[in-house]
Amino acid sequence: MARRYKQYAAETGISYEYFFAGTHRVIRPEGQGPGSDYEFVVVPGAAPPFTLRVFVSDSALAAWHGAQGRDLSPSEVYAAVKMRLFQAFDESPSLRDDCLSLLVDGSNIEALLEPLDL
Repeated sequence: MARRYKQYAAETGISYEYFFAGTHRVIRPEGQGPGSDYEFVVVPGAAPPFTLRVFVSDSALAAWHGAQGRDLSPSEVYAAVKMRLFQAFDESPSLRDDCLSLLVDGSNIEALLEPLDL
């Protein structure tokens, strides 16, 4: 199946191409507990591609529900993931080193979704 790459020009000056590769239920051993890894294949500039994962903890979704009184829809969860991905593109010039450390958790889910006015 052919993948459609999307482009993102980061504040770091790097132009990224990326595509969504899938999601997997996981339990992160770093103490983050259960959740889902959203995998993206990322090509930074002319460098070789690599896989980048954004982890959404179940506790983050529970915190959102507690604060807002409703669950996030699957598309809203994906929006939070994309906002975290873009934040990483803008802030880190060496994402290959951070490929497992991108998180959507209770500490940032509200801030990630705030620009979307949900």
